[in-house]
Parts: sequence; structure tokens; C-alpha cells
Amino acid sequence: MGTWSTSITGNDTAQDLLFEYKAAFFYYDVETAVKKIDEFVRTMFNETDEAEFCAYFYSLAEFMWKKGILTDDIRDRAVKMVDCDYGMDDWIEAGSSAENARRKVLKQFKERITSPQCAPKKIKIDFHMEDIFNDGEYIAIQLKTADKPYACRSNFEKGITDDEFHNFNNKYVVLQKVKSCISFVSLIVPEVCDRRAVFRLFKGFNDSPSEIDISCLEEVNWSLDNPLVPIASNPFFTTESSMFYFKKRGFQVIGNGRVPDVKTDNNVFPSISFGFNIPKYNADSEIVRRLYPFELKIGEYEGKPVNIYEIIKLEVYNEIGYGHGLFGEEYQKYLERFNKLVTRKRNEFDEMVENGAAIYEIHKDFIYGIAVKMPGEKPRLYMRTQNAEYAEKLKRYVDSLG
Repeated sequence: MGTWSTSITGNDTAQDLLFEYKAAFFYYDVETAVKKIDEFVRTMFNETDEAEFCAYFYSLAEFMWKKGILTDDIRDRAVKMVDCDYGMDDWIEAGSSAENARRKVLKQFKERITSPQCAPKKIKIDFHMEDIFNDGEYIAIQLKTADKPYACRSNFEKGITDDEFHNFNNKYVVLQKVKSCISFVSLIVPEVCDRRAVFRLFKGFNDSPSEIDISCLEEVNWSLDNPLVPIASNPFFTTESSMFYFKKRGFQVIGNGRVPDVKTDNNVFPSISFGFNIPKYNADSEIVRRLYPFELKIGEYEGKPVNIYEIIKLEVYNEIGYGHGLFGEEYQKYLERFNKLVTRKRNEFDEMVENGAAIYEIHKDFIYGIAVKMPGEKPRLYMRTQNAEYAEKLKRYVDSLG
């Protein structure tokens, strides 16, 4: 057990069990929940492991007291453990300072759980446990863009204007439910789990579900908007398994069809959240950016110079990697090499700009890279993407300018 403080929940065991307490008391009555929790804990340890058992029993008593459901039996057992110094050996061995601090915590804990508790509180689980839609169903939902901005995720995104974004309000888009997956499940109550619905998205904005012909739908490659890696096909994404968000968007089931094979390993999918609407993120922007017919364009660079420094860093990452799996001296050597390359490339870029170089960019929904061109010299390319197609197109464009 890892312990980082003298508090009742300042250890791994208590932290690991807190969710299980919530799941058990959410699903069962108090007596049954206590029994289920105790049975689960005893598959790992019992009273002979005093440190672990204290972490469990004290955190259980505190949780129940805060929720207004602490029973006399749990309270009395916890008080008896405190009074007889049960589980204090490790704290005593750690020295007088640690021992005194722990005793102070336990004194306050005992006073707390023997004081009047609040009225029973309803236990809530912030999970989506329903299984929405049938696999294979096609669902038309409305976009809700009128009350929010088009959310750009980075300084490299070209995006669309807010006015263009607002024009998609109440337009219908089509999803197909592919499967359900579980992202988290209680070990005590398997019925308490966080479900995610897996969908695929289809091209097109529609005025009405009645105009949609599901036999002509073309799926969207959900991964295409990531310029940092070579293009890979992945049409699947997940979202909250909650009908609440779909009802708000006037959903209609418009048909049923064959479910495609899901080849992504370990249920790891890109995700969107209909529950968030913040300046830098909303689900409507995520959907629109994948359906909007962005054109690949090449022209003079329109961004800020500081953004080019970020492109240079990303290019270096593409060259030498991110240093994952390196530690200690090896990682320090990697950082030195990384910083040296970034500095050299930035100085190179600054020198060319000072000498009158022109800067060009290639972009679609994102800036994929830039070219710096000195008169009479070959262009120097700085690419964010590993996809060679964009670098070749940018080079051909700049070469054509002479």
C-alpha cells in the first residue's frame, strides 16, 4: 500500500476503494452494500494486515458518515480500532513526528464519526450506464451551432468563421451505431459501469431526415484531420451512452443495416462529448470540421511568426521522436539533442526571414507545413505532418514560382 499522508484517505487502498463504496451504496441498500464491500476486500486482505485493514475500514466509516448512512456497528468497530492502537505499528516505527500526526488525525476522525451525521444523502454515479440504440441503427441528429462559436483547437487550425458555423444550425447529420464498449466497471457491482456508444459518421448536411437515402451514405474517416501522423483509416468514434443528448438533438432512427467490422484494438477510439460546450471545445465543431468541404490550399503564410517556431519543434519531434521510454542520462542526452536541433533550425529560419525570404503555407483544415524561399535558392520546408504528399505539393508550388 502506498501512503502519502496521515489522513484517512491518504493512501492507495482508500483511494482505490472510494469508487467501490459509491457503486455499492448506489446499487444496494446499506446492509447489503456493507456486506458486498467486506466480501470483496477480504479477497485481498483481512484483519491480520493491520495497515491495509485500517485504510479500508476507516475510509469506509468516513464515507458512510459523510453520506449520513453510518451504522452503529461500523462506527463502534472503527472507534474500538482507534482506542486499541490497531494499525499504529508502522506509524510508531516511522518516528514520533509521524506517530503524533497520525494520532491527531485519528482523534479528529473518532470525534467526527461519533458526532451527529447528516440526513442520508442520495448516492450519485457520474456514469452513463444505459445501452443506447441497437447495433446497426442509422440515426439522424440535429446540429446545434447557433449559440456557440466554432471551436478551434490550436493555432494551426484554419477552420471556418462563426457565421459559417451558425449556418449549420438544425441541419441533420447521420450516424450509425456500431457497438457499445465499457470504459470503466465496478469490481463489486459489475452492473455499475460507464458505457460508451461507438458510432461512425457519414458525409453530408441534410435539411430533413426524410431526404436521407441510407443506401448512398459515405462514411467519414475520423482520423483524417490529424496531420501529425500518416493518414490512417478509422471511421469510428465514441460518445456518452446517454439518450439525453440525442433527445435534445431531435434524433430519428431512419433505418438499420449491417454493422461494419471494428478493427481498433482494445476499444480505444477517438471520442467526442455532447456534454461539453466551452470556448475551445464543443461536439458540433468536432462533427462539422469532419464534414465541411475544406479545400487544400497553398499560398503566402498568414499566421504569426511564433507559430512557425512550434512547427519547427514538431518537425524535430518527427525527426528524432518524442523520447518516450528514455530515462535518466539517456533522456538528458535526448533533450540536449532536441534543444540543439530546435535552436539551430530557429536561427536558420530567423536568418532567412531577416534576409527577405518569402514564406508559404499548405493548409486544409490545418496548416500542414511551411516553405521559406530565398531568391534564387531552393525552398526550405518545415513540415508538421509525416505525410510526404503535402511536402511534395508545397515544394512543387514554390518551385513553380521561380
